[in-house]
Amino acid sequence: MRTSLVIILAALCAAGCAGPDPTDDKYNDGTAIPYDHHVLPDNKLCLPDIDGEVEWDEVNFISGLGYDVVVNPPGTVAKLDPIGRQVDGKQEWDFSAVDGVVVHMKVEKVSDFWFAKYFPEGDIAMGSTAKADTLQILDIDDGEQNVKLLGFASREPEKTLTIYDPPIVAMKFPMKVGQRFTSCGKTKEGSKVNNLSVYTEDCYDIAINQEGKLRLPHLKLSRVLLIETQVTIKTLGGVTTRTRQLQWFAECYGEVVRALSQADEPDVLFTEALELRRLSL
Repeated sequence: MRTSLVIILAALCAAGCAGPDPTDDKYNDGTAIPYDHHVLPDNKLCLPDIDGEVEWDEVNFISGLGYDVVVNPPGTVAKLDPIGRQVDGKQEWDFSAVDGVVVHMKVEKVSDFWFAKYFPEGDIAMGSTAKADTLQILDIDDGEQNVKLLGFASREPEKTLTIYDPPIVAMKFPMKVGQRFTSCGKTKEGSKVNNLSVYTEDCYDIAINQEGKLRLPHLKLSRVLLIETQVTIKTLGGVTTRTRQLQWFAECYGEVVRALSQADEPDVLFTEALELRRLSL
């Protein structure tokens, strides 16, 4: 009945990358693959130290930021290879295929929407899927250096509104291999999806077990983290559903690839995705 997904924290604007790649990775034609610095929208440089950890100051949360992703067409199932391969003893994932549809997404201000009064702590709103007809409401907590999922709301007024109590911690910084945590929240009274009342308890199990290199069509990134998320939804009647999500997350870029599973997917590293999207430069 509802797609419950962890945050996007999508690409932090591919405004400019230049300089030699410190890992000396090259394309097949011998051209160096850039990963020296990344220009953020406020003209400050994010300088990756490529240490296998994504620190709080290596991401940027900016309302109004727009970015493009390549996604499989609606109604299709995308094949993916989350296992990748070993190259010189190191993990590598290849997402360099260019097939798909380009979709423009945006980080938006909560205050611009009808649901702002329900989320006084909300900082930004982002699409749950590439279609972005339902938005995730996020609290960017600088003090605790984490991101909290406050709930979901539809763009269309009064159609969908779910508020978590307590909010769900969706990301903790610094992020690195070995991180594992669970965060649960119940939907408050009055929550609804597509005008139907709902009451659920949702639990997010999040783990980072791998890091490696990742290829996009025009970019290769080093020490990218693979974030595994399982969302378990229990309804008032005792019905339980589970969905999975895989996110590849890089210093300075944020999320560069995301895959969303079909319902009740048994495999952590699933190979068929309802939605597979990759950062488009």
